[in-house]
Amino acid sequence: MTATTRPRLGHLAIRARDAVATRRFYEQGMGLRFLGFRPSGTGSFDLSDGELNLTVIPYTGPQRQDLEEGNEHVHFGFLVADAAQAYERLMAAGATFLRSDVKLRDEPSGPPTAAGSFKVADPDGNVVDVTGNPEEWRV
Repeated sequence: MTATTRPRLGHLAIRARDAVATRRFYEQGMGLRFLGFRPSGTGSFDLSDGELNLTVIPYTGPQRQDLEEGNEHVHFGFLVADAAQAYERLMAAGATFLRSDVKLRDEPSGPPTAAGSFKVADPDGNVVDVTGNPEEWRV
């Protein structure tokens, strides 16, 4: 890395009680590509959008406190080509929808427009923002 090259976020890891359901959520619902299981033998695996890898690590520890959306410790977001299509894929994957817009404190109200947004929970309750608006987040 040269002095003028910025660091790039390349990896995010989450712990999952149900790694199979979590894989289905991110692979089928969000469209990430399954890269394979990690060599550790723990059942951990990697998914990718082609830029950032998401590692899913099976979790068998004590039950974690469920936090209401807005009070979670961390959440992350996906920019998608069509939020309405992402909504339908996540609906088919059995996702729990939390808000109808990433900026509003409202209740879910059905599919967004292609350039709309929504909040959804993954199988472990991690909050995921989904938007079809490329101006939603600064890069």
